[in-house]
Amino acid sequence: MFSTKLLRWFERAKRDLPWRAEPRDPYRVWVSEVMLQQTRVEVVVPYYRRFLRRFPTLRSLARAPLDDVLALWSGLGYYSRARNLHRAAQACGGALPGSAEKLRELPGFGPYTAAAVASLAFGEDVPLVDGNVARVLSRVFRLRTRAQAWEKAAQLLPKGRAGPFNEALMELGATVCTPRSPACRVCILSTLCASKDDPERYPPAKPRRSRPLLRWRALALRRSDGAVLLARQPEGLFAGLWDLPRQAPRSVRILGPLRPRGVVEQTLTHRQVRVEIEAGRASGTPRGADLRWVLPDGFAAIGLSSLARKSLRQAGVLTEERSSTTVRDS
Repeated sequence: MFSTKLLRWFERAKRDLPWRAEPRDPYRVWVSEVMLQQTRVEVVVPYYRRFLRRFPTLRSLARAPLDDVLALWSGLGYYSRARNLHRAAQACGGALPGSAEKLRELPGFGPYTAAAVASLAFGEDVPLVDGNVARVLSRVFRLRTRAQAWEKAAQLLPKGRAGPFNEALMELGATVCTPRSPACRVCILSTLCASKDDPERYPPAKPRRSRPLLRWRALALRRSDGAVLLARQPEGLFAGLWDLPRQAPRSVRILGPLRPRGVVEQTLTHRQVRVEIEAGRASGTPRGADLRWVLPDGFAAIGLSSLARKSLRQAGVLTEERSSTTVRDS
């Protein structure tokens, strides 16, 4: 009853999304699932299309420099997703394995991603649980934990139709059984739902954790031709991405005093960031591959986080307008 009602609804209500084109390409399914993690569909679609134009195959992604991958990911957030995508493409030998068990051996493949690719692209009968699925199952069956949702998903899985069933559950959670103000009146599962009179009680709310404050100084050093000194972050939140350096390297000479250019504040998923910007003129040849002068028209070719772009705007280097005030951790 549950799976029949859900699959019939999905056939007529599913959104026309680029990664749903048949026949399913495992590589494209994988890219979409990684991008969609904690990111809205409307944000993902243009990133997905740009990414596939640049890296149309698994092999093209594996051969690409990480800088190119991060450049196309710039602004999408959670940059460890891009790094793991690149690592997994290099590790899988030109083709993704066809089972969730084997996919779990690749970098970045947790239980959900492995099950999504295995069921949607390869037709393997495996359940999956993401935030949308957990919410639907929690409400219908009054479940209190994610582990219970995984157990229930496995029990409900229709043999031979895992892919459509999993996708239908995710679609229902994304478009009908939403976190706030769910559309219970039009939900195909309303007659089966144990929480239809008070759906927002489920799943139980998690206690909010406080966000620690991270603070640092960033230097916007400009050369006479307008190029800006950037440093690649070796580790931490934005590993592999380029940003304003936090101190001047010995090989670069600061010409005159540094002047305060204000403060950039951002809310990350699990922490707050406050960056104090100072700007000035400089010259010299930076040593090492992780320091370079970059002209503003070259920013599109390198990986810059939303936080780095906001810092560059605050320093007067970038003039583009963006309204986002929240970025995501790496």
